[in-house]
Amino acid sequence: MMALRPILPGLGEGMTLTSVSREGHYRDLLEYKDENGKVLLMRQKKLPPLPARVTKGVAAGQHFGLGGFWASSGMKNARPSFRHFNLTAVCGVDSPCSNVPPSKGSDRAYTTREFADKNYAVGPVYIASAQDWMDLLPRWHDFMPRVHEQYPQLLAEMYAFTMAAADMQLKFALSSSYMVSDPSTMSSTEAWVWIDEYATRVTPQDDQSKQHTNGKTLRSVCDGATSNSLPTKTLHLLENYGYGKYHDNSDVLSFAGVSNPGALPTVLHYCQNYNLADHKFAKRKMHHEFFRCNGEPLKFDVEILMKELDTIEKDGGLSENSKKSRMRTGFMLCHLIPLMNMALADYKLDVCGKQ
Repeated sequence: MMALRPILPGLGEGMTLTSVSREGHYRDLLEYKDENGKVLLMRQKKLPPLPARVTKGVAAGQHFGLGGFWASSGMKNARPSFRHFNLTAVCGVDSPCSNVPPSKGSDRAYTTREFADKNYAVGPVYIASAQDWMDLLPRWHDFMPRVHEQYPQLLAEMYAFTMAAADMQLKFALSSSYMVSDPSTMSSTEAWVWIDEYATRVTPQDDQSKQHTNGKTLRSVCDGATSNSLPTKTLHLLENYGYGKYHDNSDVLSFAGVSNPGALPTVLHYCQNYNLADHKFAKRKMHHEFFRCNGEPLKFDVEILMKELDTIEKDGGLSENSKKSRMRTGFMLCHLIPLMNMALADYKLDVCGKQ
């Protein structure tokens, strides 16, 4: 993961809830603004109320599409991989992780699919108090081999984590805004709607430069990026948030006078393969020798990427979802590659004594 914004313990405290008019998959999202009107969180309407902040017994994290599938284990309506999954073998007979209702007169807690969907469908980013981590980690460690024995597939460790959270009844306040990852998903559990809007939002500087046509351009997700500097719009947004310096010069315009500049996800979760216009980024393909004093920065040609995005935008044979997916891939490449190169430059400065 690469962070664009800090991961903070504050949740609903001091925030104003805003309903934004959107269509399709994203009409079920709510946004939370701070006292300065900056959008910090976004989450689905159907979720439980947002707590004030992370504290002991109150955790938060990224809403994941994996949902609470495991809570239907052993039932006819379970997904095939969980139809014969034995939760008792993982959590124990009396665990709140169990999906079997207690016998009459018993007050034992148990977990329904709906409850798991709203409270345990979490993935990284995870935020919890130190004490909750100390209680959760041993459970996760114990549950992992038991889950993998019955579910020897990708995400087994994440299902084990959510079962461990259910076992100690540690509910997570789920948000969609902690990350973007899969460019092809249309699920509102990731913050891609902000990136889609990023590509169509016009600023005063855009109007002056006449780079936009009717406020629609895919190239803006890369425009201004260099091998060691982020795209211009991203720099605008980061400065609007008041966060860090992600560029190699000070000649960056601001969003002064713009009432709704947009928002950015907290992190880029690069667990996919990103491939566009002869640019590729895949975490398993990174050279192990990258962070070395003689390490070479990743190759990056923003003009080639923007030309490809222009071609995609004009292609009448592509569906809107296909265009979105490729634009989002461009967004990831135009952020991940510069960020990796900036990290390499910092590594050399700190470790090798030179820029």
